[in-house]
Amino acid sequence: MSEINKKYYIGFEGEPEIIFTVIKQNDEKSGISLWSGYFNNIMQKIEPVEGRWTALAYYYNLNIGWYDESPWLIDNILDAYEQFKGIDKYKLDTTEQEILEQILELLKKSIEENSRVSISYE
Repeated sequence: MSEINKKYYIGFEGEPEIIFTVIKQNDEKSGISLWSGYFNNIMQKIEPVEGRWTALAYYYNLNIGWYDESPWLIDNILDAYEQFKGIDKYKLDTTEQEILEQILELLKKSIEENSRVSISYE
């Protein structure tokens, strides 16, 4: 069974979509689908570490990972979680703040449950 929340993609059909999918041990899937514009605004709030991109920001800024291979498994969910956690949510609009909170919740739960997480670009 698959349950993907499409709330943040409604109204943007036909435009690029980003889907975060949690894949549990029993292959049950859940996640969030969002308009790529929201995702881009969130990702642009991530700062480089010592002048270098790391974790998801590395893949995002080089246009590799989920852009080349979709779905793409996040290799270090904890690093991704910490990177999103470090974003100043007050630099985002209300909808983007909601999305950031949902992504953080999704990643945290996947860490606790030892689940895999993929990102798809469609």
